[in-house]
Amino acid sequence: MRTIHLLPLLLLSPLAAHAQITLDRSGGGLPGTAAFQLDGTPGDLYALVLATSEQSTPVGAVTLDVPLDLLNLSFQIPGLVGLLNPAGSASPSFGLPALPGLVGLTVSAQSIAGFGLDQVSNLVRLTLAPVGTFADTLSAPPLPIAGGAAAERADGTWLFAGGSGPVAQSYDPRLEQWDLAGASFGVGLFSQATALADGRILFTGGLDLTTGQPSAAAALYDAETGTTTELSMLSARAAHGASLLSNGRVMVTGGFQSLSIGDPTDLLSVFLAAFSGLLSSTEFFDPTTETFVAGPNMLEPRAFHTSTALNSGDVLVAGGMTLLPIVNIPTVSSTAYQFVPALNSWGLPKFFSGARLAHSAVKLSDGSVLLVGGLTLDLTDFLTTGDPANIAIGSLNSVLRYTGGFLGGFSNVGTLSEPRAGAGLAALPSGGALIAGGFRLILSASQVDVGTSATADRYQLGVGVTPTGSMGSARLFPLLVPLGDSTVLVVGGGATDAEVYQL
Repeated sequence: MRTIHLLPLLLLSPLAAHAQITLDRSGGGLPGTAAFQLDGTPGDLYALVLATSEQSTPVGAVTLDVPLDLLNLSFQIPGLVGLLNPAGSASPSFGLPALPGLVGLTVSAQSIAGFGLDQVSNLVRLTLAPVGTFADTLSAPPLPIAGGAAAERADGTWLFAGGSGPVAQSYDPRLEQWDLAGASFGVGLFSQATALADGRILFTGGLDLTTGQPSAAAALYDAETGTTTELSMLSARAAHGASLLSNGRVMVTGGFQSLSIGDPTDLLSVFLAAFSGLLSSTEFFDPTTETFVAGPNMLEPRAFHTSTALNSGDVLVAGGMTLLPIVNIPTVSSTAYQFVPALNSWGLPKFFSGARLAHSAVKLSDGSVLLVGGLTLDLTDFLTTGDPANIAIGSLNSVLRYTGGFLGGFSNVGTLSEPRAGAGLAALPSGGALIAGGFRLILSASQVDVGTSATADRYQLGVGVTPTGSMGSARLFPLLVPLGDSTVLVVGGGATDAEVYQL
């Protein structure tokens, strides 16, 4: 194990300087509410100043970053001027009508506080957008993002690492501002990046950039100290699964241990060789000791599956490429297994309709798991004839929901607006999920159709799946991050910009 100390590259904005009073914001949907949160000294006088532009404005002993053109609004809107409560906070808000002139307007806000008006808060920005639509953030990431992981930091900013080479990037939702955030760790294709409970990020496996083969390399990135600790898994893996368990460990499942090409003159040989490196093994990463230990084998080898940690502490592994037991015939899985850490064993198989790989999964707020789309692969005629024209690949439009327990299982809960694999998923506070982007792939003797998607759907408990606004850019395997301020951030997937979805 080798630790590399890296000097973080911190680009601090002068607009984000903290004072004795702090300010945050949320909302911004049309129609909806603009909400603010102030925290300072109990009983202090405060005034929230709104503006549609920014400039340095001296006010007594302090300097604001906004002009006073709209100061009269602070006195006209109830709650924007007052006294902080005994806990030292205030939560002013006001309604936003669905007026066309408000769409895309960025409201800048800052608070001045203290009976001597000698305290000034940080600046915040709130861009207004119709509910159910996407809009670009005010600035774009300095570097393109392709995968990786996001972790929220103590100061409310989000760190993105692993998806932009050996450079980390940060996003401040209060300012809709992106910055470089120092060196991190670049990952290969089909790797996994897992945000740990302590804010560090674990990178595992993927295809080695030099050899093109699955790698056993792993790394632990600490954004607070700017250090990357290089590690090694017990097995090389690519297209594997990784889930953060309730005890802080990470469970790593399956994947490809090696990639073989077989006889290049025989397509059937090439195809069968691709399945020869499938793994059924698992391993656990312990963040305390920073080591990997072996776990129990899965009952089926698999790759391009999903692995989801449940509220019970168990892990649900579903779908993916696999081999039929005993006969070892390649196929796509329609089974899921629930791993029980307390017993260190796998339960009985759970079956679902529509075998799939390259699908997406997310745990909802009620503890159930949503499985979305994916690819289906019919190899029956190909394995019999060896004729590649008989391979049938299709994208799925079905959405399944898994509930645990003795009588639990999968149920079909809706249909996507278009078939998609590799979609981005985000669980929403309402109990539903946002589904965005992905790709379609239809390949048969009579049809070829491939492309990336900019469309999006929403799943709601008890309602099902309904279309919502489309993204500005088509995205393949995008990263969706619920920000906790009534928006979802969307990055990556082949686009260089970042977008915010308004809930």
